[in-house]
Amino acid sequence: MTRARARRAFVHSSRHGRRNIDFFCLTPIGIRVAYPSQALLRTLPGRVRRAVSGRVVLALTGNSHYALKGVHPGTRLAAVARRLRVGGGLRVGLNTWYTAPAGPSRGLLKVRHGVILEVGIADRAHRQPPAPSTGCSPASTRGLSR
Repeated sequence: MTRARARRAFVHSSRHGRRNIDFFCLTPIGIRVAYPSQALLRTLPGRVRRAVSGRVVLALTGNSHYALKGVHPGTRLAAVARRLRVGGGLRVGLNTWYTAPAGPSRGLLKVRHGVILEVGIADRAHRQPPAPSTGCSPASTRGLSR
């Protein structure tokens, strides 16, 4: 979905001063959607760059009406980690972010103190390419595909 189409679909939105994120005001809790930044786009191959430029690549919500494979915000991560097949966590500030396979998308979990605060999905298309064959290990590449 493009940025313009998302904004037309959800009339009540705000950017909260952020260039690449829209906040759609749904009652009682909204949805955040993100678009690729220019810095991210510069790192992508041309074909992938054209595919994701100006499109929603991430959608998150803390609303308990939404779920990722039956897992709602407020659930303890330990209770569902095995079922979701979550990957290793990435610590960002007070939160730890986990990824999980979710069909053509990638599931995201925002967790604090073992409790899932937000669930969401991310586009798989903007993963980094594999490491070059010059001796770099796969662990040195970055991306949501981990």
